[in-house]
Amino acid sequence: MRNTLICLVVFGGLLSAQGPGAWRRGPAPNGVAPQRAAMAQRMGVQGAGGMQALKDYLGLTDAQMEQIRNVRQQEAANMQTQVAAVRAKALELRQLVQSASPDAAKVGALTLELKQLREKLAASRSDVNDKVKAVLNPDQQAKLKELEAAAKLGPAARQAMGLGLIEAPQIEGGLAGRGVAGAGGPRGRLGARF
Repeated sequence: MRNTLICLVVFGGLLSAQGPGAWRRGPAPNGVAPQRAAMAQRMGVQGAGGMQALKDYLGLTDAQMEQIRNVRQQEAANMQTQVAAVRAKALELRQLVQSASPDAAKVGALTLELKQLREKLAASRSDVNDKVKAVLNPDQQAKLKELEAAAKLGPAARQAMGLGLIEAPQIEGGLAGRGVAGAGGPRGRLGARF
């Protein structure tokens, strides 16, 4: 019984930490996930200011940050067009499947078209990422690989913080000290909230 209660409390804490938009179905506004939209806003509006930790870790110059921002902005229109095409094709397919008597041949053709559009979009994203990585020097690219490896540990690290096994990192000017779960503040651990 006690283990069940603990599991429910931990699960409830994890759910509340996800935020109000976590359970929404369908595409995010403007076809961009909220986190990516926030990052793009920081990159476009604040320049390097919103990316100071990354800038410091990789040793990025202001000129490199400007180049990265320019690459992202130049590719944004192309990506939006492709995302809109994928969304329109998916809607067309959904409407056909939900119709009274869907044409199997047309469903198959639309499914293939949608697959091709998604592959083209993924290739475009990969190309943009390659262009951004090309801005980095070899030392910065090596540090980026380390960062990618660390990011893969993110879910395990967040779960360990949630259970109080490790301390959350202190973030200057961030959420630390504001009582946000996982932010290292006074209620930084799930167990400290109850």
